[in-house]
Amino acid sequence: MDAFRHILTAAVLAIIFRWLWKSSAIEQSKLEAGRQLFPPTRAMRILTLICGVVFTTLFVWSRLALRQPAEWWVSYLFLGFLALVLLAYPPVLSIEVDGIGSRSWFGREKKIRWEDVASLHFNSGNRQFTVRANDGRQITHAGFNADPGLFQVEVHGRTRLPLKITRPGTWKSETFEIPYEEFEAAEEVSRDLS
Repeated sequence: MDAFRHILTAAVLAIIFRWLWKSSAIEQSKLEAGRQLFPPTRAMRILTLICGVVFTTLFVWSRLALRQPAEWWVSYLFLGFLALVLLAYPPVLSIEVDGIGSRSWFGREKKIRWEDVASLHFNSGNRQFTVRANDGRQITHAGFNADPGLFQVEVHGRTRLPLKITRPGTWKSETFEIPYEEFEAAEEVSRDLS
């Protein structure tokens, strides 16, 4: 019976992560004055809200109901899970006239100007697209933000840098580089317009 519960839990988690992953490809980015926004998807916002409410409720319940000295740590465990949920929420990404921006919901902002972009990386295993600056800063579209394909095409087209693709393997990963080619970008734009 215990094995069945573990398999059921793994299946439910797989379904939830699949739902989150699919929603990022479906949801569209938002165009504002002078910038293109890539917010977290609706599915990610719903999941964060549900987990936040559940862990807050469990924290309050455990503080009120468990008064035994041997179980003092249980409420702090739920508080730690609540903090993890809040920290796991992805930032709002933006493509602006002068560069790429990232704003977390705690108010922390990162900005990489176009001339400071040093390299572009794509991991085909977890489908993360990372933009790295000359000074080591990086902004990552991790798949839980809207419209990952448009983000990658826009950044690749504006920087005109080669794209380093990493394919994870069983024992070691393989990285290869695809150079930027002008005519491929022109074909994509003409396909989008028609």
